[in-house]
Amino acid sequence: MNKTKQKPSHTETTGLITEWDLTKLYTGDTDPKIELELQNIESTVVKFEKKYKGKDFTSNPKKLAIALAEYEHLSNLFSEHNSIVYFQLRNAINSNDDVATAQSSLISDRLVAASNRVQFFDLTIAKIPTKDQKVFLKDPILKPYKYALEKTFESARYNLSEAEENMVSLLSGPAVSRWIDGQDKLVSQQMIEFGGKQIPLAEAKGIMQNQPKKLRRELYVKINERLREIAQFAESEINAIYTFKKIMDEKRGYKNPYTATVLGYENDEKTVESMVSIVTENFSISRDFYKLHAELLGEKKQLSFADRAVPIGKIAKQFDFKAGCDVVRSAFSKFGLEYAEYLDTYLNNGQIDVFAKKGKTDGAFCCPTGGQRNTYVLLNYVNDINSVSTLAHEMGHAIHTEKSKAQPPLYQGYTISVAEVASTFFELVLFDELVATLTAKEQKILYHDKLMGDMSTIFRQIACFGFELDLHQQIRSVGYITHNQIAKTLTKHLQSYAGDAFALDETDGYFFVFWSHIRNHFYVYSYAMGQMISRALYENWKRDPAYKTKIESFLSAGGSMSPRDIFKATGIDISDPEFYKTALMAIKKDIQTLRKMK
Repeated sequence: MNKTKQKPSHTETTGLITEWDLTKLYTGDTDPKIELELQNIESTVVKFEKKYKGKDFTSNPKKLAIALAEYEHLSNLFSEHNSIVYFQLRNAINSNDDVATAQSSLISDRLVAASNRVQFFDLTIAKIPTKDQKVFLKDPILKPYKYALEKTFESARYNLSEAEENMVSLLSGPAVSRWIDGQDKLVSQQMIEFGGKQIPLAEAKGIMQNQPKKLRRELYVKINERLREIAQFAESEINAIYTFKKIMDEKRGYKNPYTATVLGYENDEKTVESMVSIVTENFSISRDFYKLHAELLGEKKQLSFADRAVPIGKIAKQFDFKAGCDVVRSAFSKFGLEYAEYLDTYLNNGQIDVFAKKGKTDGAFCCPTGGQRNTYVLLNYVNDINSVSTLAHEMGHAIHTEKSKAQPPLYQGYTISVAEVASTFFELVLFDELVATLTAKEQKILYHDKLMGDMSTIFRQIACFGFELDLHQQIRSVGYITHNQIAKTLTKHLQSYAGDAFALDETDGYFFVFWSHIRNHFYVYSYAMGQMISRALYENWKRDPAYKTKIESFLSAGGSMSPRDIFKATGIDISDPEFYKTALMAIKKDIQTLRKMK
């Protein structure tokens, strides 16, 4: 039975489509297009393998260029087939959609098998002798593939044999993704009693910060209790996927637990290590902020961690989804009318799933699809000002995706460390518009909340980087750690950036159970880096509106260059430690400004 809604109607409360219309991808489980696309991929793979495996296609640039053109066509077939995404999106809005779960698994197995048959291609290119690589990279005929070849050559030393690479692909599902899917499904089913009724865990988290202190702390306790009740599965999941990573890191020869991520995100380790070190050395900034946060809340005793993200006052203005869209649209139009039009297109096409419900995954995300097909945004919107900011954030990702489609298919994708710049940039574009809707008193509250966002996006994420590194090192040292040990470790790192303003105990670390970022190893550093870069872009634009063209060049660059080169073209050197020091000093100055505000 097809459980996906075919044509969502406009809701009575907003007049907008607030559920995904996935029929833009496929009409349902039995859409013949799914099987036809799969068969086309499989038959094309067989032909490609027969033509090139064991044959000479790397002896000169001309032969390689011909082979790469055919390989690019094959890669496009993979990226334009979106049935995996289709079924994963269905699971995201309904974890009980067993048909979607089963279909996703079956199709994944077929695609992995097909992909494994062409593993030889990259591995063969990677074996081009180092002395010949520069010749290939300089040849005009290979110019369209230059950056892709640079990445292949750079990662060559970490490659395994073809048989081993195929085995890794086959194991990635049962060893990693199915563990994570199981944990997501468990968390999405959790309900919390609040106000005399049962509400989804995601909704409880979303509304917690806007409750009066007593209710807020009671709700926080209930959430933590529920997380502890289901923590044993998360314990097994974390140990399993971290151990699998340990095995693969050792097999490939990665120096550090974060080496694979940094390489995959197309940064260099020295830059990332420098940024992490500089932020960590300046945790005094976040600790000073939270002391001020406590003062502004009128708290003379230490705060509960439930109070970490609570506003210093109530912003009376609520934004139902229609109002939230209106303010985001207005803000984006000031950067350019086309950016407001992206939002309208997504709304009209059913590309945004808005409200929390039982079985729906927690948080928010933007999910690109291959080729020119629709991108989808997931929210858990609860009518507060943070929900509006989240909408702007995820639409930033969506806009980046749409603009990147101007690139050739090979470079339409972009690395995570670039993605988080686009999302946080459009949050900043929204900020001034939000300020204009508020009273003077509420503006101070919002300014405080913006700084609180910096604490979370920069300092908290780098504390999480430290937590992840600690976790990997513990598991690699002792073999297995309990959920109590994981929570205790997380609490230690939370205290390092939050400081003495909070009275924490090990139970505060139990939100590792649902913190998705730690399943995507060291992803968190990209948030901190992205936030600091986006602020620099935004301030340059505010000083000089003509700078918009440089921002748009970044948005449309896709994955055609390294992050360093993409931002170098905008005048920002992300490899320079002074860039991060300057960014942190600007935040320190913002805290001083907040302290002086009446």
